[in-house]
Parts: sequence; structure tokens; C-alpha cells
Amino acid sequence: MSDIDQSISRYTTGDLRGRLHAALRDAGLEPEVLRPGDLEEADQFHTGGRAATQEVARAVGIGLGTRVLDVGSGIGGPARYFAQLGAVVTGVDVTPEFVDLARELNLACAMAGSITMVLAPAQDTALPTGSFDAATMLHVGMNLADKQAVFAEVHRLLRPGGVFGVYDLMGTNELQYPVPWADAAAASYVEPDEAYANHLRAAGFIVTQDTDRSAAVLEAAAAAQLASAGPLATAVLLGKDARDRMGHAVAAVKSGALAPRLLIAVRPV
Repeated sequence: MSDIDQSISRYTTGDLRGRLHAALRDAGLEPEVLRPGDLEEADQFHTGGRAATQEVARAVGIGLGTRVLDVGSGIGGPARYFAQLGAVVTGVDVTPEFVDLARELNLACAMAGSITMVLAPAQDTALPTGSFDAATMLHVGMNLADKQAVFAEVHRLLRPGGVFGVYDLMGTNELQYPVPWADAAAASYVEPDEAYANHLRAAGFIVTQDTDRSAAVLEAAAAAQLASAGPLATAVLLGKDARDRMGHAVAAVKSGALAPRLLIAVRPV
């Protein structure tokens, strides 16, 4: 099974829309009419949540008029945050259930005019060359067997001088499973930050920043554990075994087996 098929299999549940709608109604919200902030942490399917999304946006320079590519866009949370900053965003994902729900949520948030969701593999998007100023990839690399092919496609899609922000869990696959992105090591493609940097350079990028965000992520995880989890916690996206999956990931960060790192790379002019 290819990594694309593995991702589709892992993330397709058939009931995500129903679960999210139920969570929204439990929170006193109407799923058809929303503001982006209404979705809370359920909209940020990565360690560090909204604060991490904000840091990625700042690091790659997303603002008014920025043309942004979001690789592995999921249900569109980061894309909607970038659009709130004034960006024009294209999200790419291989999971139909994610793309369909993202489009619906964009409409509900009155943001469909600023965001386009594309169902396509990240290494072969068929999008126009040089059509983006910035690109982001948040917690996607753990599902990518051939990161260099994806990075080469992002390099093609960025204009000269464009910036690529990669925020992933990096380290080793010697973990306790299941984790949020995989049921077993055979479907997990975690690599150390040195490998990421090498893949980016091989694709033509210059790596300008490598930041370990473990402390911030662990602080956020501790705060979330102390607070009473509301219906729109990130766990709603993971289903019935969310506690085990998230617990294993947090334990790996605590042990140093994984580190949430942000790499910034630039396509040379």
C-alpha cells in the first residue's frame, strides 16, 4: 500500500462530518453559519494548536494578499486562519472526506472566496508553476514516504524568493502506537530534522531556520489537560481512541523521541 493509500485509509472514517456537527451543536453553534474561531482547537490538527499555526504564519510572512499553498490541508483550519490574515489560500489534500468537509466549513465561515481546496497528492498537484508566495506544511511529513518529491513540487509552485514553512514531528519511528497519524510503524514516516533539511536542499531550497517547539507544545498540552476538554477539542478529529493516540505522541515528545520542529526554507531568487 502506498503512503497516499495509507493516509486515505487512516483518516477516512465516514462519520467525521457528523461528529464535528454534533460537537458544534454541543457547543451551542449552528454548523451552517460559523466564524473561523468557533471551531476552536478542533480546527488545528497538530501539536501546539492555534498558537503553532500563528507562529508558522509569522515565520513565513503571511499577510494581506499573500498567495499561500497549504500542503496536507486537512479540514482547512490553518487555511482559514491564513485567510483571516488577508491571504489567498489553496489547500491540497488526498483525503476526500477532509476536502469535502473543508469546503463546507469554508462556506459556513463565509471564506470560500479566499480559499480553494484541491483533492490531489502533494507531489503532483497540477497547479501552475510559480503561483505562490508562501507554502506551509503542518504535521504532514509523518505520512510522507518521499518527502523530497513533495518538497520538489513545492519548490516548483513557489515564486523565486518564496518561503516554505514545514512544521512536523521529527525524530524516530521507534514509538508506542497508535499515534494520531498512524496505527503502526509500517505506516509512519517520521524522520529527524537533519533528513528534512537534506530533502529540502536536494529540492533546491536554502534552509534558514530550524526551531524546536517542544517546550511550547508540552506547555500547551499540560494546559489542555488541566482545562476541562470541551466538545471542540482536537480529539474530535481522531475518534474513539483519541486519548491513547494523543497520549503516545505527547509521551514521545516528553522523552525526546519526537520533537515538533519548524523549518523555514527559501526558494532562491
